[in-house]
Amino acid sequence: MDRQKVALVLSTGGARGIAHIGVIEELERQGYEISSIAGCSMGALVGAAYATGNLQKCKEALCGLDLRRIWKLLDISFSKKGFLKGDKILKELEGIMPDLNIEELPLPYTAVATNLLTDGEVVFEQGSLYEAVRASISLPFVFKPVEKEGMLLVDGGISNPLPLSRVKRTEGDLLVAVIAGAPEERVSGNPRQLKNNKYSLLIESMTTLVQRLIQCSVSACRPDIVIRVPGRKYSLLQFNKAAGMIEEGAEATRRALQETEESKH
Repeated sequence: MDRQKVALVLSTGGARGIAHIGVIEELERQGYEISSIAGCSMGALVGAAYATGNLQKCKEALCGLDLRRIWKLLDISFSKKGFLKGDKILKELEGIMPDLNIEELPLPYTAVATNLLTDGEVVFEQGSLYEAVRASISLPFVFKPVEKEGMLLVDGGISNPLPLSRVKRTEGDLLVAVIAGAPEERVSGNPRQLKNNKYSLLIESMTTLVQRLIQCSVSACRPDIVIRVPGRKYSLLQFNKAAGMIEEGAEATRRALQETEESKH
């Protein structure tokens, strides 16, 4: 019996995007076949690991991160464009997956970034996989932007944090959207408590804007299944909590698939 094909779209989310690994693992456990994949930021990285057949190596590398290891990967830059060069992280990628041309991958893969000079979305569907991932994960003010062909490329989350419109489709597939760090429902009149400092306010402001863009994408493209991973208990840079986030992704997938099945009856 043929497996149900899935066009999978993985959102931005910083460290919370590690949950995408658990989503993919659970989809495969449930018998789905991922026929194409598109991602933004951490979603682009996890998607690249899957497309090259190295999801397990990516999982092991992320689960092996502790604060000491993370500190060693921080190559400080004194540039005004970002306080991390990103070269050490790119070197780490070399131990996880090969730098193939995107068009040589066994399934259609798309990553998105943002050109700061035009505020426009940049779509990677061919060329260096490393270059696509490096551009897509370049969080402004954290990583130095990628300079390419007169463009200044940063995190795709600024322009298209859930690139549903960019994933390649095949006949009979299901369009599945994964939102890492999705906001949890709150009781009316009971607002979320925020830490009263500049960093927290900046992060929450950015997160709110990104979630608005994600909701617009969902409304416009109407995916068949939306998997919402409530990762707000983890920070955007908490890469030392990978195992917990992966389990959150798997649990959210089970929940979404069950709800989808129940809605058919």
